[in-house]
Amino acid sequence: MAHDPQAAATKQDIQMLMEQIGTYYDKTEKKIAESEERMKQHFDVVAENLHYDMVGVHKDKIQNHEDRIKRLEDHTGVLAA
Repeated sequence: MAHDPQAAATKQDIQMLMEQIGTYYDKTEKKIAESEERMKQHFDVVAENLHYDMVGVHKDKIQNHEDRIKRLEDHTGVLAA
């Protein structure tokens, strides 16, 4: 670019500026895409962990209910269907 701040920009100056903006835009797009991929991977891990935690909780609850039913059956002498 010209050294005089008041000088008009040449086509060459504008072309150089457009190339710099294009390069910056491409780098920014790449960073955004990488960030999105990291967030998606993190989300997948968190969702999978929550899924397994919930499965475990429900298995524990079911087992507790089965134990209670068994104790009630033993106590009352009635067999549940």
